[in-house]
Amino acid sequence: MKKILVILQFLLLTCSSIFAQSTFSVELQKNSSLTINGTTNVLPFKLTQSGAKLPNRNFIITATQNKNKIVLNQNQQLIYVKSFSSDNKMALRDFLKLVKADDFPNFQIQLNYFELSPTVKSADIARANVSVNITITGKTKQINIPITSHQDGEFYTLNGNEKINIKDFGLTAPVVMLGLIRVNDWINIDFHIVCKIMPYNSAQALNTASIRTSELAKN
Repeated sequence: MKKILVILQFLLLTCSSIFAQSTFSVELQKNSSLTINGTTNVLPFKLTQSGAKLPNRNFIITATQNKNKIVLNQNQQLIYVKSFSSDNKMALRDFLKLVKADDFPNFQIQLNYFELSPTVKSADIARANVSVNITITGKTKQINIPITSHQDGEFYTLNGNEKINIKDFGLTAPVVMLGLIRVNDWINIDFHIVCKIMPYNSAQALNTASIRTSELAKN
């Protein structure tokens, strides 16, 4: 049962066999967030984007399990660069210039697979490493991010963070104020993802029932 629960925590394969495949309906919640933390030689800065600004929050995902690895398909997410906000307006302006927001308006994030960890804090918390392709200004880099997941009914919260070097994407940190302020090449990406996950057939049944209820109410 514990093994099944761990698999459910990470995009929820509903059987514990050596090889399994299932399809799920995933709905990202508005209280999800993506945060970029950076530093200069003067002050730190933070850029944030909420889940409400994501262009696509509903997915139908097929998950395939092979031992402790879960491979996903149909899960690419676009991040509108100009939807980030910050209390530091200068940092936000320099960030948009750095990533060439006018020429490359989106980041692309592609989840490749989850690799489950046997270490579980409790019955409803799981750990994994997720392989992610991140594309910035047309350049793609694969990184591995350690994450934790917590379940509350049909809702799942995934948290993770990882440092990346902007030079890996061919970017050069800006120097402003005649060289007095220099931005560090390393930034920290922190994500807080809240999603509702249901087996696809169950989600379809609920949608059908909702439509019928609405039609009956109209009549």
